[in-house]
Amino acid sequence: MNNVETLRHDLVDIVGELRAALREIGNEPLPQASIINNTRDRLRYIATLTEQSASQTLHAAETISDSLRAQQNKARGLLSKVRSPEAVEFLQNLDAQHLLALGQVSEIIQAQSFQDLVGQVVNKLMLTIERMEASLAHLLLDEEADPGLLAGPQIHGEARASQADIDNLFD
Repeated sequence: MNNVETLRHDLVDIVGELRAALREIGNEPLPQASIINNTRDRLRYIATLTEQSASQTLHAAETISDSLRAQQNKARGLLSKVRSPEAVEFLQNLDAQHLLALGQVSEIIQAQSFQDLVGQVVNKLMLTIERMEASLAHLLLDEEADPGLLAGPQIHGEARASQADIDNLFD
């Protein structure tokens, strides 16, 4: 096998693996799968859901964080006004719990920021796959020789001139 044939064979293998991977992604059941036909559409759908999920979670986490801070400030304000040791202890514990909860909400926000990055990577991956598949398919199509072109002109037997007829033209 020469280098061109080896390269062509490797390209055929790569395109085959790429298409198999896209088919595998496309075969996983998704909600509303009847609406989504194409593997790339399925990837876009996944990216959209990931983005929506990240956005909803970030919004909810920010709302919780704001609520916790407001409660914490109110509890700290009450702490200086109460005289009961039990109420003071309760408000101090509440403040500590708010600090822990705010830390956990902060972790949720950071995790969702990562999820948003995953959605961006999926979008870039889709574009890369589309470009790569188109380029590889274009290479393969350009490299394939048309068998009809290699055969030369085809003339039916009765329409052919004999060598003697051609020689007579030059005499």
